[in-house]
Amino acid sequence: MQMRLLRRVDFILLIAMLLLCAYGALMIYSCTQAQLAMADKPPTSTMTLQLIWIGLGLVVMGLIMMVDYSRIASLSLVFYGLVLGLLLLVLAIGQTAYGSARWLAIGPINIQPGELAKLAVILMVGAYLSSRNSRELETFHTLAFSLGYVMVPAALILLQPDLGTPVVLIFIWFSVAFLAGARLTQLGAIAFAFMMLFTVAWSTGGVIHPYHKERLTAFLHPDEDPQGAGWQIRQSLIAIGSGHLLGKGLFQGTQSRLGFIPHQEKDFVFTVVGEEWGFAGCFALLALLAVLMWRSLTICWQAKDGFGRLMAGGIAAMFFIHITANVGMALGLTPVKGMTLPFVSYGGSSMIVNCLAAGILQNIYMRKRKIAF
Repeated sequence: MQMRLLRRVDFILLIAMLLLCAYGALMIYSCTQAQLAMADKPPTSTMTLQLIWIGLGLVVMGLIMMVDYSRIASLSLVFYGLVLGLLLLVLAIGQTAYGSARWLAIGPINIQPGELAKLAVILMVGAYLSSRNSRELETFHTLAFSLGYVMVPAALILLQPDLGTPVVLIFIWFSVAFLAGARLTQLGAIAFAFMMLFTVAWSTGGVIHPYHKERLTAFLHPDEDPQGAGWQIRQSLIAIGSGHLLGKGLFQGTQSRLGFIPHQEKDFVFTVVGEEWGFAGCFALLALLAVLMWRSLTICWQAKDGFGRLMAGGIAAMFFIHITANVGMALGLTPVKGMTLPFVSYGGSSMIVNCLAAGILQNIYMRKRKIAF
């Protein structure tokens, strides 16, 4: 039975994912090697860590593919509760970096529970809404109850403080609720309520911290503080613009090698591609990301039941907002925020979550129809 299932793997999705991982590892090495060498560290150390995370990610992807996804619904509440516990631990004993406490140190490994919260919300909201009938899905009570599954982890993450992840969680909820059949008028009313809450939070302070406001205002007026909040956007545009059609060449990017953009291997890895491989390299990367989205949406469409469809739709929404935000940051089209590029950016927690998501997509695709004996 397992061999028959494996023959049904979506190889287009698998190949696109592996190519994105390889693309990212090469770009991570390119933009970190010079800085590591200057610090008397092995120039391949960051890339090696990324390759380890990729390997672990592929293992967990393979494991999740072997479990019938219909059983995942019964475990969604357990996983959701575990993630909430980890988020509480972050607030109590989390590692602080860049002004936020987002990481839990387990030996030499740092885990970011906020990344796991994205998958937990997809599973929990998908399981809840798929168990409701069409009449229940049209009631505001059902929508509000499902939104509660989002607001609890979102509130805990806001306390870290982290503004970007709650936005991702809310976007995922809107996408899954729409796929489930929620009324557009109700979704519109909830969206308007969120806009009002954001306006109040911006005016009163406390939730939106000063550095959050600096990033948002720098996006609108990057030239007002070119050496401060507008630095990353300006340097990113310089790097991408200097790449022209074919780029400066692999390992030849001056902005990348000289560290003009802090932590470029994470949030601004797209700038490395633009500088070293130019428009052609950016187009190739975007083409692979488009394949990732295409296969995610196709699996959502072909899912054999409501739970599979909502899970796949939630995963597609997660990929979409990360791709849009990350590429948009690099091009100055969206505010600067900690959003990784799926399978490309450096990061263990995000890689594991992306691989788990890909494993769930494969699981749904492999079981889209009954196996004949």
